[in-house]
Amino acid sequence: MADIMDKKENATSASAATVLPEEGYKCVKTADGPAPKNRFVTKDIVMCVVVLVGIALVAGVLLGVMNWVTYVDPDASIIGEVASYYSVSSDLVVKSEDRIINADGSKDVVLGCYTVKDKEGADVAYVYYTSGSGGKASSLELLVHISAAGVITDIEEYSQSETAGYFKKVMDANKSKYVGFDVTSIDGFELNGEGDNGIDAVSNATKTSTGINNAVNAAVYAFNHYSGVAE
Repeated sequence: MADIMDKKENATSASAATVLPEEGYKCVKTADGPAPKNRFVTKDIVMCVVVLVGIALVAGVLLGVMNWVTYVDPDASIIGEVASYYSVSSDLVVKSEDRIINADGSKDVVLGCYTVKDKEGADVAYVYYTSGSGGKASSLELLVHISAAGVITDIEEYSQSETAGYFKKVMDANKSKYVGFDVTSIDGFELNGEGDNGIDAVSNATKTSTGINNAVNAAVYAFNHYSGVAE
């Protein structure tokens, strides 16, 4: 009888779970082998998520602060450039929202217009900040200077991503065809047109020629529709 009881106790001990300490947590060893060591897995994951969220929040705040510190108002920047160009104080250059006029549905648009005034308050010139579609890389942006009388006096690059050298090549070839032209006599310049308002597309730079022409025409459209030349 005693032998039978000893055998039962040994069997019970063999099947009972044994607790073994290992690396700071308990590994429960059963007759089938050690149980998965995942007591702290959920806690670790939560901590990782909290840390990552904290890092993301801090990075976002720092980026926001950096953007705020380095932000440059485009209007203020252009007004400063225009004032320097005409050798006048910045208070004589006024953004003219009412002169920002674009054709319905056109991709070629005036993004801003800045009126240059003399000391008596009379308008001297209008500088149109325009975007022309059709370029090789993307839309390109110009500053188109038009006198109060409606004559283009200058065209400046503002922003463009054309193939290196193409923009300069087109401007060198065609800028003189725009400057000095009375825009009140035309609806716009025609690329490869045969009239007085015809502009030749530069060989191997047709897309850049198109983008520049479209940007200039956006200024022509805005000037004429404000002035009542075109209806």
